[in-house]
Amino acid sequence: MSDDRKGFENFGEDPRDLPFLEQFDRVIASLPPGDPIRRELLDLRPEVSDREETIVEARRVIEKLEEVIKKVTSPANRIGTFLGATSRDTAHIVVGGADYYCNIDPRIPLAKLKNGTRVLVNEAFVIVGDLGFETAGPVTRITEVIGEDRLRVGSEHGTQSMVLQRSADLATSTLKSGDEVRVDSNYRMALEMLSSTKSHEHYLDTVPELPWDKVGGQEAALQAIKDAIELPLLHVDLFKKFQHATPKGFLLYGPPGCGKTLIGKATAYNLTKQLRAKTGVEMREYFMHVKGPEILNMWVGESERMVREIFATAREKRREGFMPFLFIDEAESILGTRRASRYANILSTLVPMFCSEMDGIDSLNDVVIILASNRADLIDPAILRPGRIDRKIKVNRPNKQGARDIYRIYLTNDLPYDGALSKESAVIGEAIDQLIDRLIENQFTRREENKFLEVTLRSGRKEVLYRSDLLSGAIIASIVERAKAIAIKRAIATQQEEGIREDDLRVSFNAEYIENDIFPSTDVTEEWLKLIDYDPENVVKIAPVKPMSDSRSRASSGVI
Repeated sequence: MSDDRKGFENFGEDPRDLPFLEQFDRVIASLPPGDPIRRELLDLRPEVSDREETIVEARRVIEKLEEVIKKVTSPANRIGTFLGATSRDTAHIVVGGADYYCNIDPRIPLAKLKNGTRVLVNEAFVIVGDLGFETAGPVTRITEVIGEDRLRVGSEHGTQSMVLQRSADLATSTLKSGDEVRVDSNYRMALEMLSSTKSHEHYLDTVPELPWDKVGGQEAALQAIKDAIELPLLHVDLFKKFQHATPKGFLLYGPPGCGKTLIGKATAYNLTKQLRAKTGVEMREYFMHVKGPEILNMWVGESERMVREIFATAREKRREGFMPFLFIDEAESILGTRRASRYANILSTLVPMFCSEMDGIDSLNDVVIILASNRADLIDPAILRPGRIDRKIKVNRPNKQGARDIYRIYLTNDLPYDGALSKESAVIGEAIDQLIDRLIENQFTRREENKFLEVTLRSGRKEVLYRSDLLSGAIIASIVERAKAIAIKRAIATQQEEGIREDDLRVSFNAEYIENDIFPSTDVTEEWLKLIDYDPENVVKIAPVKPMSDSRSRASSGVI
């Protein structure tokens, strides 16, 4: 046995395997207590202990530095997109546009990797980490849904379009043409469906409870609507027996403010209600109120895309169990004749697109299409031909009886009325009817103060239009609202319970024709023709009989 191991044979281990300080202590312990070397070693021990701690701390610092050096000098890991597993140990990924079949670190459970997630790939192209789904990336629009797991995105015309896979999160989502999706940076996976800033829900309008009796003064138009829309849907077997084709679309035309939009909503409410009662199936109306100018867009193809999206939405809602109604207001603005104008380039393609979409509709069983316009003569004949817009329904200005009905809708029994008015009859309803009769008689009288327009025809004959000739449901509603405002101000001023007076309604009627902006502020014939039922080709000049106000006085200059 060597000398340096003497005295350690009872310890049962090699002293060179022990820490230096522990070896030093064992050497001290092996010496006899009176040995002078023992005393010197004991005096030297604190210094040895300090140096041992210094060496240990220095070793720790060196190890940390080595770890830092290793991190800053090792190559960066790549980030790829997981496209799917090819076997139990390998996966299909794409990194920087290149595809790889790579191994997976055994510490990463393959079952937790989802199609479309980001994965961390080392320099040997082994998946060493799962980073989850990307939270940012390009957005594109779906042009076609291919099967259950693929989507075509990009331009509708095929330029710069591509086919993507659905990510795991989109595997069960209902996607359709026109939806927007977020794509991974490698353009291989559709990751998330986004709600478009111009979603079709933008056109959705609420349909209130609106039975037919809430639409006053339009008996002829309502009867035409019922015959054209309700009968084919409520008596399907009878129409099949006679082989009678059901119409596809309808045009409501007439002056503004006469209830075209109201009739459209009433149609949606009543038709859906009757279908629910007949079929026993819970069905709701889906009223898409599209204003014509909203579709016009300066970008090439954007207006056509919006038309396709609107019709696609209507068909989808029908499949979901809704009864879709497509109501296009101011139809002449987007479906006008393809003539040289500011929007000639848009209309030249928008009108054919609308025609092709209408041709794809079977009948009212798919979508109810209603156009509204106050200048039906400007709508392209291709739209109005039979087979597309099958029924043209005129919405006239109300006559005496129609105006009486409209007044009665707005002057309800539960409104506060002047005390003198309520004392005229024991029944408030009769008093209101008598009040309305007096108002109608005053407003429809052909007297000088009710003269409003002078129309010069091409034949040289002049005709005078009175205020009642330009009366509409919107004007009557505004008259009642003005009267309510007058009664409220009077009640505030007198601090008493005041009600609506007959004089309030008379003053409101005069103010409506003086101040209402529904009437043009100039004598331009083109603007006035939208409000009167005259053939534009036969009108030479239109001039107010007297100025509507000092600020709106104009010289007659409406010669065509």
